[in-house]
Amino acid sequence: MKKFKIINLERFIKNDTIREWVEALIIALVIALIFRTWAYSPYRVPTGSMIPTIKIGDYLFADMHAYGFVVPFTDIKLFSEDVQRGDIIIFPNPRDPSIPYIKRAVAIEGDMVEIIGETIYVNGKPEDQSIPYYNAQHLPVPYSIEFAVPQKFTVPEGKVWPLGDNRRNSLDGRYWGFVEKKDVRAKGLFIHWSHDPQQGLVSGYRFDRIGKWLE
Repeated sequence: MKKFKIINLERFIKNDTIREWVEALIIALVIALIFRTWAYSPYRVPTGSMIPTIKIGDYLFADMHAYGFVVPFTDIKLFSEDVQRGDIIIFPNPRDPSIPYIKRAVAIEGDMVEIIGETIYVNGKPEDQSIPYYNAQHLPVPYSIEFAVPQKFTVPEGKVWPLGDNRRNSLDGRYWGFVEKKDVRAKGLFIHWSHDPQQGLVSGYRFDRIGKWLE
């Protein structure tokens, strides 16, 4: 019986050993591409809106199927799962969909939210104060007329309200409102590499952040 081959390089590479190595490499690259695109995709974080949870120069893996199985080459999701309050989510920038944003889902559909000063109340309870970071070098950000949401509101059905952990330095749902649940692409999982972009090639590596799970 003739052996079926997914990749046939016999016409181009006559040496059996070299050809087997090349075939194995191509298959490995294809598998890696599939893994990267539809399973756990890498992201680099260039801004500080999620400090201290995610620092500038962190590289992280995100679960592309956390909220449903994505059919390859489509936007179709099967077996959809809901975004949970507190999830670190990746979604298109509402003002420029070509740019991926990463923020925390502070409130989900049906949640009643109230903004009092810099404190966010969800369903009558203040959010976990270990999450938001208030940089003393930036001025406080109380409720502002620049906000796209009222001081007290309910998250509409099918939407989530994401904020950055670095509350005084984050362009987030306070300024552009809500994100459709169906537009949430992935859930941040863990940091796989970290390098301070202000440092050179021989320094600035933050090995203590490698393997840190996002929560």
